[in-house]
Amino acid sequence: MKQQQTVLITGAGRGIGFAMAQTFAKEGYDLILNYRKAQGKSGANLKRFMESDLAQGVNVTLAQADMSETKEIENMVKTLKKEGIERIDHLVLNAAQAPFKNITEMTRSDWKLLLSSNLIGNVACVTEVASMMTAGGTICAISSLGSRVVLPKYPLGIMKSALENLVGYLDVELYERNIRVNGICAGVVNTDMAPFLKELWPEMFERYENSSRRWLVEPEEVANIASFLISDRSSALRGTTLLADLGMTLTP
Repeated sequence: MKQQQTVLITGAGRGIGFAMAQTFAKEGYDLILNYRKAQGKSGANLKRFMESDLAQGVNVTLAQADMSETKEIENMVKTLKKEGIERIDHLVLNAAQAPFKNITEMTRSDWKLLLSSNLIGNVACVTEVASMMTAGGTICAISSLGSRVVLPKYPLGIMKSALENLVGYLDVELYERNIRVNGICAGVVNTDMAPFLKELWPEMFERYENSSRRWLVEPEEVANIASFLISDRSSALRGTTLLADLGMTLTP
């Protein structure tokens, strides 16, 4: 790994984002960790992380902004520049927000949140951060299984499909600047959301819990793939989204 490379992770306070923060710190990357609000689990996790041994070996900057608000994203980047951060080498688009409703139950405000958080906000973040990236930079977008299969009360899947399509468009657009764009479509991940998803999709959980196949993806496994995608080891990958679901979609 090139020395002193900096990674900005959106939604870094919990789940996959938090696992990536820990993995990248172990690998010596400087970190910019975005979070939406100081209260709650994300703020507490990041506070503990800042005090941990892992964070002592690299430069870690916290960057508060709601990824559904383009103005907050712009202000976040302005603040980073004022703090002396002139270059960001890698961007991981991990933050997401969504209502858990049937499509026919979605309200205008629900659609606004869905679009702003998962598509408009991500594009705004790329626009702001790409101007700080140099040749060899990467962008990694975190998708989910709802992009490939229809899951009940999971409109986020529609946005994840759009995000995976966006990966290709961005890679073509940023190719001349030698910025690679790829994605990861993670299966059901063993985060603090898993119990909620079990209540949402009880039949699916029961089916896979009774199978012999391991099917819950660990956050660290997704982080390891992200580490590969932002490194030179994945130089042949451009505009693609890797499926990391432990093979659970191989059989009905």
